[in-house]
Amino acid sequence: MDDLRLLRHFEAVYRLLSFSAAADELGLTHSALTKSIKQIEHGWDVQLFHRTTRTVVATEAGKKLYPMAVELLGFAKNVRTSVQSGEHILNIVSGPAILENMIPLAIEKFARRFPNTRINVETMPPHLAVEELVQRRIHLVLYHEATLRGVAHFNRLRVRNVCDEPYWMLFRQGHPVRQAGDSLEDILGFDWAIAGFDDLFENNLSDDVQALLQAHDFPKYRLLSQAACIDLARCSDIVTAIPKTAACPLIERGEIDGLPHPGGFNFSVSAAVLYDAGVEPTVEHFVDCL
Repeated sequence: MDDLRLLRHFEAVYRLLSFSAAADELGLTHSALTKSIKQIEHGWDVQLFHRTTRTVVATEAGKKLYPMAVELLGFAKNVRTSVQSGEHILNIVSGPAILENMIPLAIEKFARRFPNTRINVETMPPHLAVEELVQRRIHLVLYHEATLRGVAHFNRLRVRNVCDEPYWMLFRQGHPVRQAGDSLEDILGFDWAIAGFDDLFENNLSDDVQALLQAHDFPKYRLLSQAACIDLARCSDIVTAIPKTAACPLIERGEIDGLPHPGGFNFSVSAAVLYDAGVEPTVEHFVDCL
C-alpha cells in the first residue's frame, strides 16, 4: 500500500511537471512530496526527475515508469471499488451504434448469470477507449473490427468478432434515393447522417472508396446517437445507415423506408480485451451474450 501511495505522488509530479502543483493537488507539503519521490529513487536506485529551481523534467527512467504507474493505479482503484461495494463492476466502452443495437439485450442475458455485477457502459473515440483499456480503467471495448485495426496498441489486444451483418439505408417514405442507381456513387449525392466515430473505419477502406467519400464530403452530419440519425431520416431528406437486424423491423412496421446498402459495408463488431489481462469470467460471459 505504501508503494501505491508513492506511485500516486510520482504520477502527480510527472503529470503536472511541478512539485508545488502536485503537492497542492495531493494536499501535501512540498517537503513531504519531495521526500516521497526521494524514497522511490533511493529504494529503486534510479533518478526519476531532473530538478532545478524552475523546472522539473522526467528522466528516461521516469518516462518508463509513468505509463506503468498509471496502469497500476487504475487497476488498484478498480480493485478497491469492487471490494468496497461487495459487487463486481464491469466497465465497457463501445461505439454508439453498438450501444443502441447490442448492449441492452446483452445486459438482459448477462444479468441472469451475474445478477450482482454492476455494468457501466459509455461511448468515446476508439483511440481514447483503447488507452483506457491499456491503463486498466475499463475491461472491454466494442468497436467495428476495421476501427480496432487502426488504433495504437492493437498488438496488445485479444480481439474476437461478435457480429457481422450488412448495413441497410433508411430514408423517409417517397425519398428520391429509392429511384437512384445501385452504386455507392449514386447514393452519395444525398445528405447523410452517420452515428459513431468512423475516422479509423474510413482509413481502412480502399483508396478509391476513401476518395469517393471525400469527394462528396461524406457524411454531412455525424451524431453520437443512432436514434437521432433515424429520426432525421424519418422527417427530412437525410439518409442514414444502420445494421439490417435493426432496420428491418422499422421498415416492416412502416415507420420508415429502406434498402440494402449498395456499398457492401458490414456492421462487423469485435470485442477487445488486453492479452495479459487473464480470463475474467464476467467479461467472457458478457462477450458471449453479445
